[in-house]
Amino acid sequence: MHRPPRSVALVARTHWLVGMAVAVSIFLLHFLTRNLPIAFSPRTYWITGSLAALYLLSGTLVWFGLPSGRLLSRICGLLYLTRPQFGSYLWDTMNLPDYRAHFTRRAIAPDPGSRDRE
Repeated sequence: MHRPPRSVALVARTHWLVGMAVAVSIFLLHFLTRNLPIAFSPRTYWITGSLAALYLLSGTLVWFGLPSGRLLSRICGLLYLTRPQFGSYLWDTMNLPDYRAHFTRRAIAPDPGSRDRE
């Protein structure tokens, strides 16, 4: 497996880090409040778990260059725009030509050693 361009790796790793931060926060919050009279509904865990899964999935799709990864990355990138210094940089990274080219379908190249014989 080849390594994706630097811009793609940056976006994918950012999504993975956010997804892992959300997942760790879920477990940490549950661990810290389990003996307190605070009760979180199952819906809370479903929402935060789904958010973590969304970011982890987005990072994976971006890394492998799947077409749905580009759209999902833009959706996840909306959260980053709340921090303009970081969000704008990442948003501009998603506009770079090598980032966009990573998501184009590549035709399978024919084997140079084989020839079509008639």
